[in-house]
Amino acid sequence: MKQIIRLIHFKALFIEKISNINKTIFFVFILLSFVIYYIYPFFHLDENQILYLFSSASQVIAAIYGLIITGYIFLRNELDRKADKDESYEEIVSILKNDYFSSIINISLVTLLSIALCFLVIVDATSFNNILLDIFINISVSVIFTELFLIVSFVIQILNPRSIENASDKLRTKTTIDENGEKGSIEDFLNYYNQIEYILVKYGTAISNPELSDYESVKRKRIPNTKLVYILYNDSRIDLKLKNDLINLISLRNSLIHGTNLFITKKYVQFSKEILDRLKNPLGVK
Repeated sequence: MKQIIRLIHFKALFIEKISNINKTIFFVFILLSFVIYYIYPFFHLDENQILYLFSSASQVIAAIYGLIITGYIFLRNELDRKADKDESYEEIVSILKNDYFSSIINISLVTLLSIALCFLVIVDATSFNNILLDIFINISVSVIFTELFLIVSFVIQILNPRSIENASDKLRTKTTIDENGEKGSIEDFLNYYNQIEYILVKYGTAISNPELSDYESVKRKRIPNTKLVYILYNDSRIDLKLKNDLINLISLRNSLIHGTNLFITKKYVQFSKEILDRLKNPLGVK
C-alpha cells in the first residue's frame, strides 16, 4: 500500500517536472541549431526561399495558435459545466484550469516571439549582414520548433483520458500530510463525511435562505460545501480552526472519490469523526 502512495506522489512530481522541462526546450533547440549550423549546415537558402518559408511559417503559427485558443475556450466551458453539475469536481477542475492556463501562457509567449523573429528574418533577408541574418534564422527556427513542441505537449495534456484522476492525485498530495499508517475503513470515512455534508447543507443554507424550511428544498439550492462552510464561519457558528479543518476534509474527500487510490488511514477516519463531533456541538445537533 505504501508503494501505491509513493507512486501517486511520484506522478505529481513528474507532472511538475514536465512544466519545468518545457522551459528548457527553447534553449536546447537554440544550442543544437547553432552547433549544427557551424559544424555543417543541412540547408542553404537563397533570398526567395527565406522570404517564402518564414512568411508562411508566421501565418501557419498564427493559424495554429488561433485554433488552440478556440479549443481552449471550449475546454474551459466544458470543465465549468462539469463543476456546476457536481461540486466535488470544483477543486479538481480548478487544478486542471490552472495547469492548462499555464500552458496557454507559455504557448502565447513563444508564439509572439516566433512571429516577431520571422518578421525580423524577412526584414533582414535583403541586407548584407549575413552573420546577423544567420543568427535570426537559427533562433527563429529554434523558436518555431519549440512552439510546435509546446502545442503537441498541450494537446496530449488535454486529451489525456486520466486527466481527472491525475488532478485528483495532485489535490490529494496537497491535502494529506502523512499516509503511512494502518488502513482505515473508507465506508466509515464516507459515512462521517455524509453526516457532515447533511449538517452543512441544512444549517448553512438555512442561514443564507431562511425561507427554505425542509431539507429537500434546501438541497435543491446546490450551494457548494466549501461556500456553506464560509457561511457558517461568517455567521460565527464555527471557529477558524474548524473552518480550515472542514475545507481540508472536503478537499480530501473529493480527491479520494475521483482519484486512483482509495486507500485511507485510520488517522483520517478518526479525523473525520472528530470534525463531525466538533461541528455538532456549536450547532446543537444531536
